[in-house]
Amino acid sequence: MENKNKLISVILIILFLLLGELVKMVFNLPIPGSIIGMVLIFMVLKLKWIRLEQVKPTSDFLLKYLSLFYVPYGVGLVTQYKFLNGKLTEIIIALVLSTFLSMYITMKLFKVFEKNE
Repeated sequence: MENKNKLISVILIILFLLLGELVKMVFNLPIPGSIIGMVLIFMVLKLKWIRLEQVKPTSDFLLKYLSLFYVPYGVGLVTQYKFLNGKLTEIIIALVLSTFLSMYITMKLFKVFEKNE
């Protein structure tokens, strides 16, 4: 029975990833399809159309190995050293501002959803 749950979990997550990519292509959006898929699965979970337990096995596995997904980006930064050299100040400012902005937005969204429950 547990293998069946894992399979359903993988299928649901891949389905929402593909759905996000489809929405991106159909509406020609500048947002990555994976982000759209995450928003869609969040909305479906919030509306309780699917239960958290249905996606939890795969999501837990992906979160466990999340750091491995950053390796290609790190390698890409190293290969672009000449391009990035001299722009360190701008990059640090952008990183700090975007970090605080995303934390602020996350906090506001959390408060909105907390009030609704």
